[in-house]
Amino acid sequence: MLNKKVCMLGSLAVGKTSLIRRFVSSVFSDDNLSAVGVKISQKALVLDGREINLRLWDLEGPDEYDEAGLSYLKGASGLLFVIDGTREPTLAQALETREPGLKVAGLSTPHLFLVNKNDLREEWRLSEAGLGALRDLGGEVLEVSAKTGENVEKAFELLARMMLEKGK
Repeated sequence: MLNKKVCMLGSLAVGKTSLIRRFVSSVFSDDNLSAVGVKISQKALVLDGREINLRLWDLEGPDEYDEAGLSYLKGASGLLFVIDGTREPTLAQALETREPGLKVAGLSTPHLFLVNKNDLREEWRLSEAGLGALRDLGGEVLEVSAKTGENVEKAFELLARMMLEKGK
């Protein structure tokens, strides 16, 4: 079985912990479950006959990551940058974190942008220009909902496939 380290990054309350809980345990809670420091969960997948164990590092969500926070990314096989669709500043934070995050994890590290809270689409505050900036970086952008489970499984499986393809 292959073991892969995946780090979740994003501002406070974007839904990193909720996305992991939805993926690992198929549950959602409206309680605010903020991570302190780092919490590690795991889930095994079988993709194309290959077993892969994802070790999911839920990093505390500061407004911006300092050098110590980014040090958790060392040895990561994949990164998930989580954005709250209802809070525009979380998009800017993801854009600002991408480059320093990839410098620590490795420039070729597979990564995705997850725009969470798709169940609250009518409350989204993200501009098309902002979403376009994400797409212009060449990264995949998926709209997800930890609450309903929409595209959550797909996101983690897509990242796992990207990691397998890159040999990361």
